[in-house]
Amino acid sequence: MEQLLTSDFWWSTAVRIIRLVTIVIGGLIVLRVTNVIVEQFFIPKPGAKTLYLEEKRARTLSSLLHSIIRYTIYFIVAVMLLQEFKIDTTSIVAGAGIIGLALGVGAQSLIKDFITGFFIILEDQYGVGDYVVIGDMSGTVEELGFRVTKLRDGNGILHIIPNGSVVKVSNHTRGHMQAVVNVPVPYEADIAQVFTLLDEACIAVGKSMHEVLDGPHIVGVVDLRAGEVIIRLTAKTVPLEQVKVETALRRLIKEKFTEAQIPPPQPLGGVRLAEIKVAQTGGQHESAKI
Repeated sequence: MEQLLTSDFWWSTAVRIIRLVTIVIGGLIVLRVTNVIVEQFFIPKPGAKTLYLEEKRARTLSSLLHSIIRYTIYFIVAVMLLQEFKIDTTSIVAGAGIIGLALGVGAQSLIKDFITGFFIILEDQYGVGDYVVIGDMSGTVEELGFRVTKLRDGNGILHIIPNGSVVKVSNHTRGHMQAVVNVPVPYEADIAQVFTLLDEACIAVGKSMHEVLDGPHIVGVVDLRAGEVIIRLTAKTVPLEQVKVETALRRLIKEKFTEAQIPPPQPLGGVRLAEIKVAQTGGQHESAKI
């Protein structure tokens, strides 16, 4: 009781209370400042320059960073408060390190999934709605999380892929795609007329389809095969719309070739090859008679 009445006791108690309050307020201030920094970095005001991230991806990243920063500050503040009460925190810190090490060893794959997922989102490798190929699986990204990626393929099957196993990604939705059409033409056809018809088809498809970004253009003769010449057309298209453009080109080319009476190439095989041999043999016999 006598110690409670001394001025030193009350002074030390007041100093300790002030220190405790200062630690708590300081932790709250640091938490608030870091939250503001994270928000400004990932989700700035309109017109401000920042990292190129979609809004959904940016909010996911900011939420993750908020959680990490909050629990880190809570732990530091708790340790400092315990130290003010003369409690040895060395064992607590060491225990936390041992627990973290045990969790890290026992859940390496889980941690790898989260770290890989974090960088997939941060680097904007792919997002929801993108058509991607991951390993031997392909499909549209239906859900992207920090642990798994969910792909829906063309047959409606949902593939759940741990992010830690994502090694190589081919994204078919970023930038433009290229439509490629190889047109086989017989040697007997007038090549100038063929190029004119192909040019008309390219102009018509380019004007009528908003999926076409540039072209279509005639590349030229790309191959000479038995019985046919291969002429290639290319066009830059909106992502995932190249097949639609290729189909429209083939249909229009078929219509124009039919109208111009350009015959399809005949393969040098089967019956026609036998006919050619017979014709050549007959010609030789006639030459021998002469």
